[in-house]
Amino acid sequence: MVPTVCCAAEGLVYYLPPGAVEQLLSSISELSASGSRLMLDFLHLSCLAGTVWNPGFETLMLSVWNKGEVMYSGIDERPAAVEKLIKLFGFHTHAVLTARDMVKMYMPHKQYRARPPTVSPYFGYLSAEKV
Repeated sequence: MVPTVCCAAEGLVYYLPPGAVEQLLSSISELSASGSRLMLDFLHLSCLAGTVWNPGFETLMLSVWNKGEVMYSGIDERPAAVEKLIKLFGFHTHAVLTARDMVKMYMPHKQYRARPPTVSPYFGYLSAEKV
């Protein structure tokens, strides 16, 4: 019997090549029963591709590179695109959150600021459930 699990992949998927991200999601799906939860953060594809500029992103990429690492993967941050992707692996989204959403939900005592950002604006946050 496949168990109901909660899988958190925080700080991981952007360091994996796209094929490895697909394999990770496929493996999680195979090892998860209906009702299992998946939570992950992801780098906005628009930022990684250079089509959208976000303050601090260049500094992040330089810092990562100076540690000998590379960020390989971004996910199209539009909620419909995230839903389409995650559906391929048998999940449906509960929430696709932005930095502004995260501040509102988890830091109600703070006011969201773009500069300096309260939470990095180039990351998205996903909560999904296995169907």
